[in-house]
Amino acid sequence: MPEVIIYTTSTCPHCRSAKEYLKSRGIRYLEKNVETDSASASELASANIMGVPAFKINGEFIIGFNKNRIDELMKYDVVKCPGCSQKLRLPAGKGKLRATCRNCGHTFMVTT
Repeated sequence: MPEVIIYTTSTCPHCRSAKEYLKSRGIRYLEKNVETDSASASELASANIMGVPAFKINGEFIIGFNKNRIDELMKYDVVKCPGCSQKLRLPAGKGKLRATCRNCGHTFMVTT
C-alpha cells in the first residue's frame, strides 16, 4: 500500500475535508501538522510548498486537495467484507480477485 502523508494546520477547513475523504476511502495516512511541528514545516518548505493541505504519496507531492490525483496515486479499491462489513483495500483493475477479510476470515470473490 502506498505511504500517505498529509501536511495540515489545525484551522484549515480543506485539511479537515481531505482527512475525511481519506478516511472514507479507507486510506491510512500520517498527519503532520506544520503549525505545531517545525520539522514538518521544514519538510514542506524544502519542497518549495507553502500551502496546506499537501500530500506526499509514495514520494510524490500533491499540493491542494485533489481527489482525482489522490485516487490515481492510490490505485486500489475499497470493498466491504460481506461477512462483517469491514473495509478492505484491494488492487484496482485486476479483474476477479479472491479476498480474505483480516477481521473475520471470510473469503469471497470480488471484481476490481
